[in-house]
Amino acid sequence: MTVRSEKNSLTKSLGVALLSGTLSLTAGSVLAQEKMPPEQSMSSLEYELIGRDDLWTYKALPEYHEAPYLADMVAEGKLPPVAERLPSEPLVMLTGAMVDGIGEYGGVFRHVIGGRPEGWNHLAGQHQGWGGINMAMQECLVRTGPLWQVKAEDQSGPLPNLAKSWEWNEDNTQLTMHLVDAKWSDGDPFDSEDVRFWWEDNVQDPNVASWMPPEGMGEGTTMDVIDAYTIRFNFTEPQGPGRVNSLTYDTGCPGPSHILMQYHPKYNPDATYESYRTALPADELPPVILGAWVPVVHRPDEIVIMRRNPYYWKVDENGNQLPYLNEMHFKLTTWSDRTTQAVAGTGDFSNMENPGNYVEALRQSQSPDSPTKAEFGPRVLSWELQLNLSETLGVEDEVDAELRTFFRNKDFRIALSHALDRDAIGQSVARGPFTYPHPGGFSVGSPFYDYDSTVYYGFDQEKANTMLDALGLTDTDGNGIRNMPGTGADMEIDLTYDNGEATDKKQVDAVVQMLGEVGISILPRPVDDPGPLADAGNFNMMEGRNHWVIPTYGTCDHIPVSATCPNWHLTDEAGNRNLFDWEQEMVDAFNLMQQTWDPVEAANAAKTIQKNWTENVYTVGLVQAPAALLINKRIKNAHPGTPVFMFNWAEDNIVRERLWTASEDQIDELLPGTIPEY
Repeated sequence: MTVRSEKNSLTKSLGVALLSGTLSLTAGSVLAQEKMPPEQSMSSLEYELIGRDDLWTYKALPEYHEAPYLADMVAEGKLPPVAERLPSEPLVMLTGAMVDGIGEYGGVFRHVIGGRPEGWNHLAGQHQGWGGINMAMQECLVRTGPLWQVKAEDQSGPLPNLAKSWEWNEDNTQLTMHLVDAKWSDGDPFDSEDVRFWWEDNVQDPNVASWMPPEGMGEGTTMDVIDAYTIRFNFTEPQGPGRVNSLTYDTGCPGPSHILMQYHPKYNPDATYESYRTALPADELPPVILGAWVPVVHRPDEIVIMRRNPYYWKVDENGNQLPYLNEMHFKLTTWSDRTTQAVAGTGDFSNMENPGNYVEALRQSQSPDSPTKAEFGPRVLSWELQLNLSETLGVEDEVDAELRTFFRNKDFRIALSHALDRDAIGQSVARGPFTYPHPGGFSVGSPFYDYDSTVYYGFDQEKANTMLDALGLTDTDGNGIRNMPGTGADMEIDLTYDNGEATDKKQVDAVVQMLGEVGISILPRPVDDPGPLADAGNFNMMEGRNHWVIPTYGTCDHIPVSATCPNWHLTDEAGNRNLFDWEQEMVDAFNLMQQTWDPVEAANAAKTIQKNWTENVYTVGLVQAPAALLINKRIKNAHPGTPVFMFNWAEDNIVRERLWTASEDQIDELLPGTIPEY
């Protein structure tokens, strides 16, 4: 396929694609507050957009082929013939969407990650280590990652996947989906029962920490099984095409009901919800999956080895069963090491997300003999301070209670924003042009980011001091720290952050200094894993990366669409939560985006979210930065336009099942000639 020379086409095209053919996202200024400074994009992505139907289709082919060692197993009677392992109409990856075309079988794809597998029961909220293991195992009803490759006029919702087609009834209150008749990696049929179990016994069970919250398809939504390969969602009010986006990774991915039901308390009186959650521990292999590669070896803190799934249900146009690559490795070290090894050529892939590594990694990758190529995308990585807005959750004493009163005060949050010199914070993270101020809300690289709907409270220490004085926060005991008027206690705020992330540590150091200059004492609270504290709402202030690019992806991480989110404003144990009116407006705007068929209306709803978030300083934004995709040059079909993060992460965007390596460039497999054994 051809590659065009237009720079920054990702954000230009998607801004139109997601909303309408002609709509400008920056039409009409509605605010008089200070605006964001001009942004200089670093994106170097170049590619040509194609139609959604040019990516893949579903159809029967005259004949099918498979990896040679699988064919040997068929001849030995160890596997059924490939045609019997595939669906009646498999998903067919189309050659025109592959930059290097039909591939060769064999070889290894090497990942390096900082995560560790928690367990294999993703239905109960367990993760598999991140960094691509999850996405290699799970297949979801629909798919969004490869939408970055789709041209404007074909952006009409997610791509089909396990649901090969769907239709709405006349008043848009019912969504009927038709499933592919795939097989699980142990040969058991995938069917509507697996989807029913996922929905009824996981998503809708309040005792299961499903990735999709119970209201994830809208309040009051139900699901019916029509037949073995047809399901129907029933809504309480009309919906739009955006609602289907909720069924993508990682919220819309069924699990093997024939394996998991025996561990679920509904079907096993001896089971508990905790025993169900941990029913598939990471040291019990192989798990039963629908994905292209199956974990077969897990050596803790060393490696996860995955082998091809002989029942994988996708093929290329020549009838070759995918994937092309026989084996995938996940070396378990650190996230920074991922970039180091990708640059050195000992890893094949990295989402380069640590700005501190950018200068050296770019320098090395520009060498003619570098094994790696690097492509920067738009700024989609954002860091922020989250103030716990709950009046009760995590409140341990009267000092915490008074702190929360200030957190819920808009002027206090604005004062914090004015106290932060984001240019200086950015330079502390990475010297050079990499960072840009983040006001909160959508990252600037998002096609939904709207400059004129963004309110920015920039660095102004004098204004910060004036606002804090007006709130009654004065230094009454002369120790340089403001005192709170109610308790008289020093304004000291504990700040939780990830001790393992150098980028976070540098920003926390800067925040401590800058807020200290306006009389607010920040007490750093480094932890190895902030996740449990965040999920429990057990913090006052938290620093972390929390970027938002597509409104329908990761929504529960950002606005209160459920009682279980976002982490900085959770419902307490008694079910209480006092939402601000503007928070509810953001939820209403998101629901409108899910329900409308009018792209202009959807665009305006996104503007409402951005305006409410930034004007009210829902979170105190710090900086945002681009990410770069590092790919070993021996890997084919690694499309040069693949963004690190847009509709999803690059592990999904790059469509790993169609990657391949020429035979002369393949490295030795650790477990050649093997398949998962159940």
